[in-house]
Amino acid sequence: MDAIYREECELQVIVEKFEGCHFKIEEFTHTQHLTVAVWYLLHWDACEALVRMRTSLQRFIEHYGRQGYNETITRFWMELIRNYLDEIAEDVSRADTVNRVIARFGSKDILFEYYTRKRVTSETAKREWVEPDLKCISANRAATQQA
Repeated sequence: MDAIYREECELQVIVEKFEGCHFKIEEFTHTQHLTVAVWYLLHWDACEALVRMRTSLQRFIEHYGRQGYNETITRFWMELIRNYLDEIAEDVSRADTVNRVIARFGSKDILFEYYTRKRVTSETAKREWVEPDLKCISANRAATQQA
């Protein structure tokens, strides 16, 4: 695994740029999304981390006059990452933890292993949590443990 981050301070810079809306919208990539999600999950409990991610994403999107927030997608990634973090030893640095998450979940298409496109892009899914229709998120934990 190639290290994207070497120091925790690099993570903090990403989070601060995101929260301050200093990224251009096209610069805030999936990797940065994952970085922020892990940061929140490492600093707060799962509920607070989700609230912070939701609020920050909505502010970021609104800052650019866009629409497109999707509650189901946000919560999906937060839950998937939280489950994976449970499998990483506590003595692993935060930077290496983020690197491992990026290596594991670097493809946005992982979402479609759990959801059909129609379900996850529905108006309901944009407004509120919708359960996956292809496989359960907790199935990821079992698959990872078997690997």
